[in-house]
Parts: sequence; structure tokens; C-alpha cells
Amino acid sequence: MGVIFIKSLYWFFYFITSFILVYEILIFFLSKLAKQKKNEEKNNTLYKYLILIPAYKESETLYLTINAIKKLNYPTDLYMVILIADNCDESLLNKIEKEVKVLRLNLKTHSKVESLKQAIPYVSNFDFVLVLDSDNLIHPEFLNALNRFIKPQSKVIQGIRLPKSINNIYESLDSITDFIYNQLDRLIPSSLGLTGTLSGSGFAVNAKLFGEVISKIETLGGFDKILQSKLILDRIPIEICKDAIIYDEKVYNSKNYVIQRRRWLYYHFYNAIKFGFTLTLKGLLNFDANQIHLGLVSLRPPLNLLYLIVFVLLIAGFFININLSIILLVITLIFSLILLSILLKEKILSFQLILNLPRIFYFQMKSMLRIMDAKKNSLRTEHISVTSIDKILNNEQMEK
Repeated sequence: MGVIFIKSLYWFFYFITSFILVYEILIFFLSKLAKQKKNEEKNNTLYKYLILIPAYKESETLYLTINAIKKLNYPTDLYMVILIADNCDESLLNKIEKEVKVLRLNLKTHSKVESLKQAIPYVSNFDFVLVLDSDNLIHPEFLNALNRFIKPQSKVIQGIRLPKSINNIYESLDSITDFIYNQLDRLIPSSLGLTGTLSGSGFAVNAKLFGEVISKIETLGGFDKILQSKLILDRIPIEICKDAIIYDEKVYNSKNYVIQRRRWLYYHFYNAIKFGFTLTLKGLLNFDANQIHLGLVSLRPPLNLLYLIVFVLLIAGFFININLSIILLVITLIFSLILLSILLKEKILSFQLILNLPRIFYFQMKSMLRIMDAKKNSLRTEHISVTSIDKILNNEQMEK
């Protein structure tokens, strides 16, 4: 009986893992064959944006965030900024409120989604609501890029998050996932007309829709994953605007890396269990490609864990069916080459980074061992960045 159970478990994980890997490979190669869409008619409409910045216990970082917004190349009467400040430094808020509207809060949960709910009464006078993190630096052309991209049917548009800086090994390791998921879950599916995924910030939502969907989310963390699942269940796709760029702070030490990954892992599995299978099954019943796609993306384990599962399946295959191990090994190698091509394209790989890749697995396992801690503590990662938008733009100009 025990042998039958082990074999059944093996077949279940083997099928799911192989199917997800083959699906990702197929999507990648189909995107290479897809013809690039020509730019449609230029959108001359100037939309009104409400920019929301939920912040918890933030201080100097907010100066840089607000300063970047002030440099937006967009009519100032067509956007408004609200800083939703939950237990933030009062002396800082007194200075900032001269430039933006400040909502002072002292929430019991201190969650991001509860902060965003406080801004719902303000959204009615705007076309779109743009959500930023308190450590984000927005590119001066972000709103112009959105305007050019938005179509009459557009409801949710995700921009592209890039790292502010990559100054140490932890920032490099953290940036790897951004570069990979920007391609795997956003740009590649988008090129095929499939829905993308949310990044947690740097996305714009139709103002009316924002009030409707945010009010229904009760989770303390991982609100972006829950939000994208609810949107796709309602058949509202997430469009990806590759020219709308924000810069995001990366973790700077091992402690923050583990805390961040622990939180991401918990809500990844929470979302996978609650919505992954539901999205996939509903997609099959509705013949809805977006629901099937997001369902499979939600069920796909984080890449580090995916490779661990593959390793276990390869070893087990030697005792159950060696041919299956060979097939899975070939599939995994092809998938790995795709990831390598993405990292080479982004020019993030270095000899030092390759030597430190085993750390990712170590930190992931360390995060897994205390994953349930994230249920009690899903608060923000500590920010220390002193990088300004001017410095980033100057560096990019020098690289060009």
C-alpha cells in the first residue's frame, strides 16, 4: 500500500511539474514566432491619475519617492498624489504634506490593502488609480507611456519594475527574479495576447474598478496575487506596458532577503491553493485562455523550489522509471537555457553571481522552514536606499 501511495505521489508531481515546464517552453518559443504588433493609432487622450503611495513606518525614503514624482513630465493638474501614511515619521509628514496630500493612519493590521481602502473615497474624480510602493522611483515618462498604451477596453495595466541599483550580491540575487518574471509572466505572455501578472506596484487600475475590487480583498499580504486572481476570474486581463518603468529597491542583506522570501512563499502557496486549480478548471470549462494561463502560473512553484522538486523527481525516477527521468532532465535543461538567455539579455550575470547562486537555494529553504511566520507578520521590508531618480537616469544615459 505504501509503495502504491509513493508511486501515485510521484506520478502526480511528475505530471504537474512536466506540464508546467513544457507549457513555459511552448509559450517562450511561440512568442519568438509571434509577429510584433505595429503601433496602433496614437492615443491623444490625457487621462487623470490618482497616485497612491501606501507607507508603513517610513522616513527618509519617502523624500526620494516624492521627488521622483515631482519630475513627472505630465500636466500637474491631471494627477494627484496621496501618501497613505500608517505610523510614519510625523516630522517628515509635516514637510511632505506641503507637496502632496497625506492621509495619516494608525491601522490595526498595518496591511497594504487596508491602507489602499482608505483612499477609495478619493478615486471618483480620476480615470485611473496608480499604485506605487513607498520605495519606488517613477520614471519621468511613466504616465506618458501609459497614455500612449491605454486602449478603450483597458482596465488594468502593469508597468515594468526594474532594480534601483545592484551594488551587492543580495541586490543581485533579488534582481534575478524581477528580470525573469518580467519576461516569463509579463512580456512573453503579453506578446501572445495573454494576460500578464501584477508586480505589487507600478500598476494602474480603472478608477471605478479599483474601488470595487480593492474593497473585496481581505488578506493581510500578497494582495497583488489575490487581486490578479480575482481580476482574471472576472475575465479582466492585465495588460503589460513595457515602456512604463518604475525603479524598485532590492534587499541589501541576508536577513531581509529571508524575511521577504518567506512572505512571498506563504502568499504564493496561499494563492495557488485558493485560486490556482479554480482558475485552471474554470478556464477549461469557459475555454478562456487567460484563466488557464494564470491558473498554471499560480500553480508553478517558485523557481528555486521548482528545481528542488525536479531534482527529487529525477532521483526517484531512477527507481521507478529511468526513461521518465531522462525526459524530465531534457525538459529542465531546455527551460534552464531559456532562463539563461533572459539573464544574459539583461546583462545581470557575473562570475561572482554564479558562484553565489547556491545561496538562493539555501535562503529559500531557510524561508520555507519558517514560512508560517509570514501569516502573523506580513509587513514591509526595511528600506535604506539613497538612490535618486536623477542618479538612475544619469547612469542609464552613460550606459547608452
